[in-house]
Amino acid sequence: MLIGASIAAEDLEFYEPLFAGNDIMRIFPVRVTVDGDPLRVLPDWSDSRLEYCRRHSAVPFLSTKVDGRPGGLEHVRRQLADMPAWIERLYLTDRHEPEGDLPGGPAEFKVNFGRFLDMIDTLPRRIRTRVRCGPVLTKTWTENKDKGDFQYRTYDPGTGDFFGVDCYVPAGTSHEVMAPSRLPKPADFLRWVKAYEHSPSDARPRILPELGLIGMPDDRDGSARAAWIKGVHTEMSGWHTGVPGWSRQWSLLGWIWWNQQGKNTGDVDRIGSRRDFPLDERTVDRHTAAKLDPPKPLTMFNTLWKAQRSRPRHAAMSVAR
Repeated sequence: MLIGASIAAEDLEFYEPLFAGNDIMRIFPVRVTVDGDPLRVLPDWSDSRLEYCRRHSAVPFLSTKVDGRPGGLEHVRRQLADMPAWIERLYLTDRHEPEGDLPGGPAEFKVNFGRFLDMIDTLPRRIRTRVRCGPVLTKTWTENKDKGDFQYRTYDPGTGDFFGVDCYVPAGTSHEVMAPSRLPKPADFLRWVKAYEHSPSDARPRILPELGLIGMPDDRDGSARAAWIKGVHTEMSGWHTGVPGWSRQWSLLGWIWWNQQGKNTGDVDRIGSRRDFPLDERTVDRHTAAKLDPPKPLTMFNTLWKAQRSRPRHAAMSVAR
């Protein structure tokens, strides 16, 4: 199982020595204008985040937002054709978390993703064999009765080399912030992700490109978050073909911790718009985050990474569409 962390470019210098290792790194796109359209495409291969991946032999997990536009597709195709030789494997999606972003809804997303995947399939074989392309959906939207109604199939085109789900524990509501006593049990948190199949023949490997839980104000030493991360990892460790009791055709590739600040998803009791996901931080109030000493969630990440290090890392990664 791959265990990774997503680190912002401006935080690399601080966090690089704190992580024992990093198997796979979520990297967001950059803005450009193509044929008059403002789009988001791959960063330059010299980007500091990719240089970090190179130093640590981490697999880049990249994304774009070209939404089927011909100019954008061609721009990304040219970028991928120039992918440097040091990248042995690259994961890629277009329009991650598409729910609610597109006027045409799931129908538009599926058409656009089909065009993106078709472009990927035109890459030279020496490049295509190193690229894994798949859709990435949103747990929070899908597993909301009034939005996705637990139906991942709504936005899932059922195609691609993998199927990804960004999984976050809600930060709370205007009445109560998330606390250790309200944390969902790992098995319950992942129940619908684990159960989902687009069809009985759906064998696409699964991955969590973003996994996150804020540093809760009441988790004063970080021990509750550390235990929850361990529980989630333990739950997913059995999601592999060949493991006794596992009957599905797909296996889990791994998970990537969102070790960055999160978006404002509404005013939450005590923390306002703060979303402090870094593993060494705890939110104190809406104005302040404190560094944990020792940073138990970060220590847990490193412990899990070291334990996984001795196991085969790339077996599931060789599965192709």
